[in-house]
Amino acid sequence: MAQATVQTSVAWDLDAERDLWRSICAPNSWFEGDKVGTHPYSLWYFMTKAWGAEAYLRSNPSEPRWLYKPIHVPYSQWLQGHLLAWKKRALTGRPGRTHIASILPRGYGKTVSATKCGTLWSGLDDPNMTVLIQSSTEDFSVDILKSQKAVLSGEDSDSWFCWLYGDWSSSAKDWTKQYVNHGYRNSRNISEPSLDTSSSSIGATGYHPRQCWWDDPLQKTKLKKDKVAYLRGQKEAVNASYNSLHTNGLMSLVATRYLDNDVVGEHFREEGVASWSGMPCPHMAIFDQVEFGKGLWHVFFYQTEDEKTGEPTHPLLWDRDMIAQAKARDAEDFACQQQNNPGSGEKAPLVESQIPWLYMDYQDFMWEVRPQWATVHIDTAFKNIDNAGDGDDSAIVVWIKGDQDNGILYLDTLLMRASNEWREEDFNKELVKVCLNLRSRGIMLKCITDEKEPGGKEGTYKNRILGILRTAGITLGEDQFIQFNRTTEKKARIRTAAGHWAEGHVRILLNRGPCDCPPPEYDRVKNQFIPRQCPHFLIPPIVSKMIDQIVRLDVVGHDDLADAMTDGFTKQAGWTPPSVRPGAPSDEGAIPRRPWDNDLKNVGKPMNDQELTQFLMDRDELAGLGLMTPGHGWDDEFLPPRDPV
Repeated sequence: MAQATVQTSVAWDLDAERDLWRSICAPNSWFEGDKVGTHPYSLWYFMTKAWGAEAYLRSNPSEPRWLYKPIHVPYSQWLQGHLLAWKKRALTGRPGRTHIASILPRGYGKTVSATKCGTLWSGLDDPNMTVLIQSSTEDFSVDILKSQKAVLSGEDSDSWFCWLYGDWSSSAKDWTKQYVNHGYRNSRNISEPSLDTSSSSIGATGYHPRQCWWDDPLQKTKLKKDKVAYLRGQKEAVNASYNSLHTNGLMSLVATRYLDNDVVGEHFREEGVASWSGMPCPHMAIFDQVEFGKGLWHVFFYQTEDEKTGEPTHPLLWDRDMIAQAKARDAEDFACQQQNNPGSGEKAPLVESQIPWLYMDYQDFMWEVRPQWATVHIDTAFKNIDNAGDGDDSAIVVWIKGDQDNGILYLDTLLMRASNEWREEDFNKELVKVCLNLRSRGIMLKCITDEKEPGGKEGTYKNRILGILRTAGITLGEDQFIQFNRTTEKKARIRTAAGHWAEGHVRILLNRGPCDCPPPEYDRVKNQFIPRQCPHFLIPPIVSKMIDQIVRLDVVGHDDLADAMTDGFTKQAGWTPPSVRPGAPSDEGAIPRRPWDNDLKNVGKPMNDQELTQFLMDRDELAGLGLMTPGHGWDDEFLPPRDPV
């Protein structure tokens, strides 16, 4: 007889499960043997379980699937690591703030992950933590706090927070629309709220929080109305919050990029970056003041589309079709809000991917090009106190023209100069050095171009600098110092010059790093060198800065190098586009001939004695350089019989 199977139910120990999740989701609560630490995925589980992100998305299937493990697991671990490092450092009491920045695309859940969850998680082991949340508007800051209050009070049915850590609202001292002193706090001697809100229009005077979180300090709509005044006000508000923050506090930026000199861009440029995580930085040119890796900010960066592969980084949120549609609708908006790379839109006259084709090695230049003259173009920001106060550079740009009428200008990057700290005497010294360098290389200085002085003082600087150059032994005529009116149509001029770059009328002279690439070869049929493509160029920061100003013209904060560069493509400076006969192909640098040209009338005439002697001397010289086979014909001794003309 078969034995009956008896099924017994096993009681699930909910208290044990709660203890486990309570330890996992809080910092410094995870036991490993006899040590207490933090679970490696603590913030991730706090976000998905304690906050309730997974349950919310599961119960609301129509919501965008912003939570994506390949992105948010490494992001939460990055954020967790820096929050723990800051708290450990703060325990020493020593001064020194920690700076973190979360730069993620619009819709990637950065506010939920960082500002909402990160602030609550960091206070789970510290009842007296004080946090200030600020944004572009008071309403947005209050909305963030409203979501946090729903979790702390148990109103959010998707959250486990109250099940794990209790209701923090029932015994709260203050529970208002703008700030909260929750029931977990055990000290009544702290003036600052547990969670406080403010905005750029209100400020944070009188309080000194331990954490200050700026979540999207800019609004795109307000940038369009009055960009200069609005941007200045938002920057001043962010800077003012430093005065309220503890000297060993945490400053956090959670933002999307809009402009090269927006709040994020200005802080990165002036204070530098300490570390960079997520995806590679696409705008290295902004690190021209502080060397990359030696600054203050720890950055997590992400884009919607991988700029190298063209693949979407978050296929659950953005696929290829959506990306293509967004680019077609507004390429610049996509570059800002989704790529966090302002100015990289595909409709720009020159895109960054075109630049490497313009690189040329200095050694190749010295071998292939015979300089005809050079032009020096300067931007003198020190002459205008307003420009100097805004951080504009005084700049020097040098173009070299070869002896071929091919329309190509060679950018001498070793002579490029730019600084926003120069006074007039500093700038003059650099300009003299540049001119002396050209003279030492035997390159004729054709002209210097500058902008006209404002306020009816035209010509005053011109007279001073011409006198200084004469003292240094460099004599220029009055007509060789040309002054342009650069105050109007600046962007149009830069766009026009960028078009010449895109058409290949520029070579950027650089030095090569160590490489095993073959040397350039000589095409005997076309009688020219074959250009070589070697990626091992050394790009100085000032060159990256100029390129950035050109390819991201509409969003850069300063464009002084690009502005000075445009003078090289003017008739006054001697530039003319290549003259190619319509319909006739021409090798680069070749001057097309027409039947009625005088130089064609001599074709077919025998050489006289002087011409023959010069030909033989040229032949021997080229043979010694390995550029021509010695001799004339099959036999080196063979010369056709001839009579003097």
